[in-house]
Amino acid sequence: MKKIILLLSLHILFGRTLEVQFHSENDWLYGRSWSEGTTFYNSISQGGGLTGQSTLSENEMVNVTIHFSQNHDSLSVAPVYSVVDNSFLGLGNFPGIVVDMNNPDSPRRINVAFFEEENDNLFWDPDDIQFGGYEYLLIMLSDYDSSGTTYDINPAYNADVQYFCWLRRRPGQDWFSSIPAQLEFSNIWEFSNFHLTSDNQEINLFWEHENPEIEQHEISTYQIYKGESQSSIVLIEEVNSNIHTFNDLNVENGISYSYYIIGLDENGENIIESEVISGIPNINIFNMEIIANWDGGNENSFLPYGVSTYNDIWGYDDGNGNEYALIGGFDGTYIVDVSTTPSSPQLVSFIPGSHSTHRDIKTYGNYMYAGTEANLPDPVILDETGEVYKLPQGVQVIDIADPENAVLINEWEGVVQSHNIMEADGYLYVIGSTQIYSDDGEQNSWGIDDLIILDLESNPENPIKIGGWSGEYLHDVCIHNDILYGNGIYSASMIAFDISDKSNPEIITQWYGIPSSHACWVSEDGNTLFTGSETSGGHIMSWDVSDIDNVEYLDEWMPPGGEQFSAHNIFVKGQFLYISYYVYGLQVLDISDPSNLIYAGAFDTYLENSSYIYSGAWGAYPFLPSGKILISDRQTGLYVTHFLEDNLSTSQDLSLLQNFDLIKNYPNPANPKTNLVFNINIPGKVFMEFTDVKGRVIYSENLGELSMGHYEKPINLENFSSGVYWVNLIQTLKNGNTQSESLPVTILK
Repeated sequence: MKKIILLLSLHILFGRTLEVQFHSENDWLYGRSWSEGTTFYNSISQGGGLTGQSTLSENEMVNVTIHFSQNHDSLSVAPVYSVVDNSFLGLGNFPGIVVDMNNPDSPRRINVAFFEEENDNLFWDPDDIQFGGYEYLLIMLSDYDSSGTTYDINPAYNADVQYFCWLRRRPGQDWFSSIPAQLEFSNIWEFSNFHLTSDNQEINLFWEHENPEIEQHEISTYQIYKGESQSSIVLIEEVNSNIHTFNDLNVENGISYSYYIIGLDENGENIIESEVISGIPNINIFNMEIIANWDGGNENSFLPYGVSTYNDIWGYDDGNGNEYALIGGFDGTYIVDVSTTPSSPQLVSFIPGSHSTHRDIKTYGNYMYAGTEANLPDPVILDETGEVYKLPQGVQVIDIADPENAVLINEWEGVVQSHNIMEADGYLYVIGSTQIYSDDGEQNSWGIDDLIILDLESNPENPIKIGGWSGEYLHDVCIHNDILYGNGIYSASMIAFDISDKSNPEIITQWYGIPSSHACWVSEDGNTLFTGSETSGGHIMSWDVSDIDNVEYLDEWMPPGGEQFSAHNIFVKGQFLYISYYVYGLQVLDISDPSNLIYAGAFDTYLENSSYIYSGAWGAYPFLPSGKILISDRQTGLYVTHFLEDNLSTSQDLSLLQNFDLIKNYPNPANPKTNLVFNINIPGKVFMEFTDVKGRVIYSENLGELSMGHYEKPINLENFSSGVYWVNLIQTLKNGNTQSESLPVTILK
């Protein structure tokens, strides 16, 4: 198996980070946030701020402490300027002294200056709780001058300004309500980059100092600390300061580990310290190979607010051997050529759309259809007017007969937003439309339903609504022949519809026990339904739907260590299920026996471990004629990969136990009784417990000392609610060692 590690690192030289803290018995000092403020409620910045241009570089600015006092002997003489036109108003007083603390053994008093509205009192007292009277405070670098003449020629705001402060009184507090009171300014170096990647039985750490020159002079060694799960973090390694990577092989797949780095000087003093990051070692690439990565999306102005650049993925084949990825973005849909130069995909067209965290894309013939949640403000309107206006969008119709000259030709405007769309047999199914009116009230969703059916076959350029159903929010749907399956994400259920009459969908059956039922797909023979749950502990389940009136649970799967993470979208091609599993990237299962889902492949697009379960792979598309597998990663864009089916003969069963086999329970789903079937190959004490999907133990039983043999244990689940549970058998051997095995159990009532 070829091992490929993708590294995402930052190589930007940053200045020091400014931290400001207020210390007093009462928290009476507050900050007024402004666009370039970086600390203390975004009210303070390095340099001249709103008032002028400082002559200092960031590296010349020092650590400072302001000692507030209204005692006459502790006032500081300061030049005062007009907040209206920067004109000099006279000399005034600042209530306190300001000290350079770069050398704590020899503090140095320094100058300040401030602004006021004209005809004010020439005394710094930003007592107004809203704007602080616009009494901007400037902390200077020069030695304190009690005569106040230092800035007679060159005004302070264009001189050696270290810090610009827009402060005010905290609401509900009295000005100067407690003394002593200090405001401390500290400049600290940080790591510009500290991240980890995981692989099979290993974790790799990477870090970079903000300033390599400072690192060379100040840092002697780096200490690496590690902790497992909830255990304390301990020192595991010390390396020279010129080393910025560490490979930890003392880890086990599926277990969470935490790390942080400390930089020490030659005296052993702590100079720089990282945050704590966590990761779980896993098999990142298994029976897969990468062909290319494309990350050429538009600049994302919403990125600082947690909005990812990319979302959905679909594919298109023009019939002449040319293949394209259709990848959704925060601002529209990108059409990327993945076949002309396979190792270097090229953007050939871009279709703008309403700005959104979600976009969903499907094709029919030579047409692409794009729906969106339309849930982000239009940045142009926001920038020009300050108005938060979300541009409504129905379903875009794009002619992609010539993908390099794709043309938006129409928009079905029956809704102002949607969450998902699905195409099957010449019909487009629109789901997740919940908004009746656009933001401005000018456009209404005249075609809204929980399930909307549009006819594409008659005229693909002009979709027409021919049917609909309402009764419960559906998150996604999948279709096989005349049965549509809908994900009831809020009811943890699946709903099967008869859609033989597209104008009148009718419910056939509904079953529960699928936590946060998010996505589904049907096997090619129509006999098995696969579901994906989008939640912490989200996973894959398989269901026998050959008799739609008697749906039966078959199996359940999640990747090793996936108990706290989530699946997203799923697709079936042949005997394989392709899963975009967020932080785990693409996961592939062999579903030839849907009652025994087998791990068959993996390609992790998001190697930086994250506690945010929705980072990573959003979607996958396995249907291109060439066999290429397309993956969209929310952070890093498009991946073009290939699944190595020929390697499957070397795939391994990931079972951890050799002497203890928990085989199955039947019936499953249980209603309300079941039989637990297991083998004991080595005598020992056996303990049984049931846990819910959140890991809470809801039932336990000591089965006693069991000898070798085959066992069937009847269990009455009458007092259990409907849902998915895990039955765990734990065996204690005579040598004191323990081993365990788990099995999912679904209860339907």
